[in-house]
Parts: sequence; C-alpha cells; structure tokens
Amino acid sequence: MGDLSGKISVITGGGTGIGLAIAERLAAEGSEVVLVGRRKERLDAAASKIGPRARSFAADVGEESEVRALFDSMPHVDVLVTCAGGAFFGTIENAPPDRWRELFHGRFFGQINCCHYAVPKMRAGGAIVLCSGIGDSAYVPDYAGGAALCGAVNAMGKNLAVELAPRDIRVNVLSPGLIGDTAIESNLDESGVTKLFEAAINATPLRRIGNPQNTADAAYALIANDYLNGVVLPVDGGWTAT
Repeated sequence: MGDLSGKISVITGGGTGIGLAIAERLAAEGSEVVLVGRRKERLDAAASKIGPRARSFAADVGEESEVRALFDSMPHVDVLVTCAGGAFFGTIENAPPDRWRELFHGRFFGQINCCHYAVPKMRAGGAIVLCSGIGDSAYVPDYAGGAALCGAVNAMGKNLAVELAPRDIRVNVLSPGLIGDTAIESNLDESGVTKLFEAAINATPLRRIGNPQNTADAAYALIANDYLNGVVLPVDGGWTAT
C-alpha cells in the first residue's frame, strides 16, 4: 500500500504529537486523513495545518458509542492508526488502582473499540497500526500498570494479525520509546518529566530522545510494506536492545 492516493486513513490522537505527525505523513502520501480526538479546537487546527485532505472528528475513543458514531459516518476505511491516550506514573503502593483502569480505558479499550468498528468497514489490503510502548520490554520507573498495558496491546496486535490475515488486513504495532514534543497528558510535574527524560536518555544507546517524525516514518513503513504483519516495531533509539 505504498501509494495512498484515494485511501481513507483514520488516526486517533491525531491532533498533536505522534498522531499528528503520522497524519501529516499519510496525507503527504496522498491519503485523506480523519483526525480523531477529544478536543475539537485542537483537531480543527491540526486539520487546517495539513490542508484539504484532512478533516476532524471529535470523539473519546474510550467511549464505545462515540467510536461507533465515528465509523458509522464513514463509507469505508483503508488505514487505521490508534495513537490516542495519555500516561500515568506511580509506585504500586501509592498509585490508586482506578488510575490504571482509566489508563486502560483509553489506551487499551480505546484501541479495541476502534478495531471493532473499523474492521467491518475495511477492504482487502487494509492496514491497522496499533500503538503500545516499550514498557513491557524495558524498565520504565513507576510504570507497572503502563507496562501491562504495553504488553496487552502487543499481544492483541499479534493475535489480530493472524485473525485478519485471511481477509488481507494487516495488523502491526508501533512501540515508541521516549518521544519529545508529544503533548501527552500525564500526572508528572515538571521535575518528574525532567527525571523521566534523563533516565530515558541514559538508558538509550543513542543518548537522545526521539521525535514524532521518527514514529511517523516507522508507521508509514508498517502501512506501506504489504508483507509486514504481526510486527511490534520499537522506535526507541536502541533502549530495548540493552
């Protein structure tokens, strides 16, 4: 699917950061892109930045009824990229379990909701890119629930890759390390963010954080190469290789 002319791509979390960078890349390759997120003004600004190939749809992907409405409004879907969701950090004794449930609500069940309603609209040759993170493969401080989330998304992606292969729909997973300029919401204060960045840089062989364009290039590779299926692709500067 190297040529995306005439294709429809849905990108959740498309208003900023990784999702926006992916949407920009897919639009540059000829696709119509639908940017999905909770904040309409942010989505509208992103769509305006991309140009006439982009439009926005405000929805909370953790809410099934809103995801159903999103896909009911579409004639078909060729590409689905699920990047929506925030982050939460806390030690196991201090982090309220409900906060981990909230994390799963958007970032795990949000991706399930999107797949559930997108797949019936997908034609042969379609591609799905889920988004996890390296938490299940490398230690990230105070992120036990997030590590479980990453592992769950990776497992789901591999399973769906086999389930949907007879319909010629490929499923892969993008697994970013620490990426800057993402505007991801979390409970960390400025000091906590600084400590996280320092720890990540020290753990990364390239000794620098990534940027949204790095993830957009990787996502496009997963979409364009029609023999990539069931892949969990780390974009982490070598963090998980150590």
